[in-house]
Amino acid sequence: MPPPDSEGITPAQQVPQKTTRKWWQVALSIALLGLLLYFFWPLLGEIRAAADLFRTADWVWFLIAILVQIVSYSFLTWLNALSLQPFSGRIRFIPLMGVLTAMAFIAVAIPSAGLSGVALRVHLLKKYKYLPEEALFSLVVETTLEFVALATVAVVGIAYLIHSGGLTPINILGLVSLGLLSIVIGWVSWRILSDYKRSKQVLKKFVNFWNRHVRKQRELDFNELNQRLVYFNHNLRQYPRSSILKFPLSAYGKVVLDVVTLGLCFRLFGYSIRPDTLFIGYGLILTLSGVSALPGGLVMTDAFVPVIFSRLGVPGSVALAAGLSYRLIAFWLVRFVGYISWLILEKRK
Repeated sequence: MPPPDSEGITPAQQVPQKTTRKWWQVALSIALLGLLLYFFWPLLGEIRAAADLFRTADWVWFLIAILVQIVSYSFLTWLNALSLQPFSGRIRFIPLMGVLTAMAFIAVAIPSAGLSGVALRVHLLKKYKYLPEEALFSLVVETTLEFVALATVAVVGIAYLIHSGGLTPINILGLVSLGLLSIVIGWVSWRILSDYKRSKQVLKKFVNFWNRHVRKQRELDFNELNQRLVYFNHNLRQYPRSSILKFPLSAYGKVVLDVVTLGLCFRLFGYSIRPDTLFIGYGLILTLSGVSALPGGLVMTDAFVPVIFSRLGVPGSVALAAGLSYRLIAFWLVRFVGYISWLILEKRK
């Protein structure tokens, strides 16, 4: 039910909110750009040395890195195919991979914090008889599993730090506490989501709290949300038992091979990177990937990758050459393929 006129948000109120948000984004971008320039400044003198590395690189490793990245994306496609398994629509493996690359492209072409990619997923999967709710639900499943795999990679990097003595006892205690808290939250969340009665009770309390204390633009409708909850729990029970093993295998396969791609980019220039440096650097890249949603964020993300590894002890010229090579393979090449995939998929009626 829409709020009374007295509680509504007028266009005159919306404009200042959007303007304020935009200025905050610009301010944050400027702050991050200043931080990037501060850390990137020492690497400017390494540009010529990095160019020399490209001339002497063993390009066989570059081709191997591309092949590994293709296999990594195949695991991601498999993960999405598994998440779509319970539904009535049908899409083959290669077109599904095309949908994923198209999503990656449109998220860059139309920056919207990922919403443009979600909209394109719904639009393209509809051509293969998938309902919008099915496209969104499968995306939630895929994103959750991939996030778990990425978090594990970050934990591996932390474990290397602990083993090498790079963390103090207080740091270790804090990380262990955070890990246990995450496990408890994950277990409780699963217990709630997997049981409809528990989920319904939690949803009812949330809706009552929202409508009483938080409501600003829209009052939540419990009946509408409960229908979605019934749909969610129904779909959750449709996954076959065999998927219990296939889901983590596909998620970890995607992430691990992406890390391997990064390692091969260093091997391309004859540098054997330490495992702890590789895992920690990859985790930091993931942490800073959200910068791409800000104005000028894509260029900053490209520049942050060499900065991260140079701060982790990799020679500046190698960090520049390998970091930019990884971004070319794992980011820009995927988006280029995504553009072609989008054009092809749009022709399907």
